[in-house]
Amino acid sequence: MELLVIHHNHLTLHACILLGIGIIVRYWIGRRRFNRRSIAGLQLFSSYEKWWLVTRIESLINFLALVAIIAGIVLLIFK
Repeated sequence: MELLVIHHNHLTLHACILLGIGIIVRYWIGRRRFNRRSIAGLQLFSSYEKWWLVTRIESLINFLALVAIIAGIVLLIFK
Protein backbone atom coordinates (compact mmCIF):
# COMPACT_ATOMS: atom_id res chain seq x y z
CA MET A 1 0.00 0.00 0.00
CA GLU A 2 2.85 2.36 0.86
CA LEU A 3 4.43 1.80 -2.55
CA LEU A 4 1.15 2.78 -4.22
CA VAL A 5 1.03 6.06 -2.27
CA ILE A 6 4.63 6.87 -3.24
CA HIS A 7 3.82 6.07 -6.87
CA HIS A 8 0.85 8.48 -6.80
CA ASN A 9 3.00 11.20 -5.25
CA HIS A 10 5.59 10.81 -8.02
CA LEU A 11 2.89 10.95 -10.69
CA THR A 12 1.49 14.13 -9.18
CA LEU A 13 4.95 15.67 -9.02
CA HIS A 14 5.72 14.75 -12.63
CA ALA A 15 2.32 16.02 -13.77
CA CYS A 16 2.89 19.38 -12.07
CA ILE A 17 6.38 19.64 -13.55
CA LEU A 18 5.05 18.91 -17.05
CA LEU A 19 2.27 21.45 -16.62
CA GLY A 20 4.65 24.09 -15.30
CA ILE A 21 7.24 23.61 -18.03
CA GLY A 22 4.59 23.60 -20.75
CA ILE A 23 2.95 26.79 -19.52
CA ILE A 24 6.27 28.60 -19.05
CA VAL A 25 7.53 27.63 -22.52
CA ARG A 26 4.27 28.70 -24.22
CA TYR A 27 4.38 32.00 -22.31
CA TRP A 28 8.03 32.56 -23.29
CA ILE A 29 7.35 31.94 -26.99
CA GLY A 30 4.29 34.19 -26.92
CA ARG A 31 6.32 36.93 -25.30
CA ARG A 32 9.06 36.59 -27.92
CA ARG A 33 6.47 36.86 -30.69
CA PHE A 34 4.88 39.88 -29.05
CA ASN A 35 8.22 41.66 -28.65
CA ARG A 36 9.00 41.16 -32.36
CA ARG A 37 5.89 43.02 -33.45
CA SER A 38 6.06 46.45 -35.07
CA ILE A 39 3.56 49.24 -34.60
CA ALA A 40 1.59 47.77 -37.52
CA GLY A 41 1.35 44.42 -35.71
CA LEU A 42 3.69 42.49 -38.01
CA GLN A 43 6.60 40.41 -36.78
CA LEU A 44 9.93 41.85 -37.90
CA PHE A 45 12.91 39.71 -38.90
CA SER A 46 16.27 40.73 -40.31
CA SER A 47 16.17 38.12 -43.09
CA TYR A 48 13.96 35.53 -44.71
CA GLU A 49 16.18 32.72 -43.46
CA LYS A 50 15.94 33.93 -39.89
CA TRP A 51 12.13 34.17 -40.20
CA TRP A 52 11.91 30.66 -41.63
CA LEU A 53 14.17 29.09 -39.02
CA VAL A 54 12.74 30.92 -35.99
CA THR A 55 9.11 30.27 -36.89
CA ARG A 56 9.72 26.55 -37.50
CA ILE A 57 11.66 26.11 -34.27
CA GLU A 58 9.12 28.08 -32.24
CA SER A 59 6.24 26.11 -33.74
CA LEU A 60 7.91 22.81 -32.86
CA ILE A 61 8.72 23.91 -29.31
CA ASN A 62 5.21 25.32 -28.89
CA PHE A 63 3.75 21.98 -30.00
CA LEU A 64 5.98 20.05 -27.59
CA ALA A 65 4.94 22.38 -24.77
CA LEU A 66 1.29 21.72 -25.62
CA VAL A 67 1.96 17.97 -25.50
CA ALA A 68 3.60 18.43 -22.07
CA ILE A 69 0.56 20.34 -20.81
CA ILE A 70 -1.83 17.69 -22.09
CA ALA A 71 0.32 14.91 -20.61
CA GLY A 72 0.38 16.71 -17.26
CA ILE A 73 -3.40 17.08 -17.26
CA VAL A 74 -3.88 13.42 -18.21
CA LEU A 75 -1.52 12.32 -15.44
CA LEU A 76 -3.43 14.42 -12.90
CA ILE A 77 -6.81 13.10 -14.03
CA PHE A 78 -5.90 9.42 -14.25
CA LYS A 79 -3.44 9.09 -11.37
